[in-house]
Amino acid sequence: MAIKRLGEHLKAFFNEEKKSLLSHYPGLTLHRLQSDIKLHAFLSGVDSEELFDFPYLPHRSNPLTIFFEKLRLGVPLEYITGYAYFYRSLFKVTPDVLIPRSETEILVELAVQEIQKNYRNKECRLVDIGTGSGIIALTLMMEDAAILDVVATDISEKALTLAKENFFNLRYAISAKHKISFQQSDRMQNIDGEFQIILSNPPYIKSRVDKDFVHHQVLSYEPAMALFLDDDVYDLWFEDFFISIHQKLTANGMSLIEGHESHLEGLSEIAKKVGFAKVEIIKDYTHRNRFLRLRK
Repeated sequence: MAIKRLGEHLKAFFNEEKKSLLSHYPGLTLHRLQSDIKLHAFLSGVDSEELFDFPYLPHRSNPLTIFFEKLRLGVPLEYITGYAYFYRSLFKVTPDVLIPRSETEILVELAVQEIQKNYRNKECRLVDIGTGSGIIALTLMMEDAAILDVVATDISEKALTLAKENFFNLRYAISAKHKISFQQSDRMQNIDGEFQIILSNPPYIKSRVDKDFVHHQVLSYEPAMALFLDDDVYDLWFEDFFISIHQKLTANGMSLIEGHESHLEGLSEIAKKVGFAKVEIIKDYTHRNRFLRLRK
């Protein structure tokens, strides 16, 4: 059997498996695969501009063979490489946390605008509830507009361990003027003090009504605890959450919550009922309802 270069093998693999690959990875391109293979190879100790000119010898211990086998199974690319890009940085991810979505970058951008407008060169206390891999909190700490005192919380101990690891990996990109602490908590239980900014990308998919609309890859690999709430407790869960946010938000503070397009109208009414004077629904890149902005 003739030995192929890696680039040739990749093209043949993509063309032969294209239908299956696109069912697992909608919109996947050969260019995206090349980029992720480069990242995977680099993280496995191979860093070369001529990577795709190398001969490819399939073997069960070859990291690239493992990469191709996991692709066939439909394992998310970010879980194969162990990393995901978000905003302007590379974050470590594992199946213990959600894979960052581009929509969440809007939440970060809105928070940056709030910080630049109201807290430039001032202290700002901020909490990221359900921090997961830490993408929201740590991305904001790479901005220099304010002096941030950040609390990052999650109900999952494994998620917090990963968020701490990402903080360690990115610490040189974060100004020493910022502070961060990590705390295991369900929403805002046992979180002390008030905050100028409260951010969260909580579980917001109803486990029965919405489940059929969730991509099978997400259902198979991403943590259900970070995705789903039981339909029967959905509104009550968010009502309790909004009450705690209202209690912990300073008089001039702001909260941004990511949510499900089908349920944000209802959640906005709940937020008004618990006492928020200004409740806005903000759309994402596809013009779908995606965020609530809450002010007292």
